[in-house]
Amino acid sequence: EVLAKFTILITALSSVATPISQPVGLPVLGGVIQFDPTPVISKLDRFEVDFSEKVPQEGENKIEMLKDRPKIILSKWNSEVAMGVEYKKITANAVKLQSSNEVKWGAGNEVIHAYKKDDENFEIEIELKAKPATNKFDFTIDGADQLDFFYQPALTAEEIAEGASRPENVVGSYAVYHKEKTDYQEGQTNYATGKAFHIYRPKAVDANGKETWGILTYEKNTLSVEVPEEFLKTAAYPVIV
Repeated sequence: EVLAKFTILITALSSVATPISQPVGLPVLGGVIQFDPTPVISKLDRFEVDFSEKVPQEGENKIEMLKDRPKIILSKWNSEVAMGVEYKKITANAVKLQSSNEVKWGAGNEVIHAYKKDDENFEIEIELKAKPATNKFDFTIDGADQLDFFYQPALTAEEIAEGASRPENVVGSYAVYHKEKTDYQEGQTNYATGKAFHIYRPKAVDANGKETWGILTYEKNTLSVEVPEEFLKTAAYPVIV
């Protein structure tokens, strides 16, 4: 997902019940290029796309893509949570592609792509048109003071023996939960488990279809994607992370 056109993938919204180390919930980044038909609305300073409710009384969920820089804002529960994801390495205005609902920033060796993949997932990708100077790509996160990022490790041998399973893109991912908002009271917002987003493990894919998993880390408001250096040395470009 590329978001991996960065096919770096930062998943934004995903409410799939994925087995993780904490209760489960919504958003995501990463994947294969497959565009959802939901229209992208152009506003004064941003593009906006909506996501439908996954549980009753959940409220409005939407993605906003700023026009003046590569920043995506993931909003949930009527914007009670609004987490920004920004790639500051690129300075460029957003362009909405006429052929799809994709928005992109940049025209040099690195281009950011963002689009709604389906009704549960949003993709943020980095397209690398030539071998980059570094194999690590950093996104600045804001609006996450009230969120906890739970890393999802590989299952232990004991857990597997007990019948547990975990998809490959969930291993090495982050489940993101609100520190306080959870459950549901009649007449109020339904926070369910309190899960706001899920950020899946990124995958890098080159022009010949060769692919590899990246390493995702979150620390001090920085979400980093690391692609194996050997892969970047031998890849056929462009590469989508």
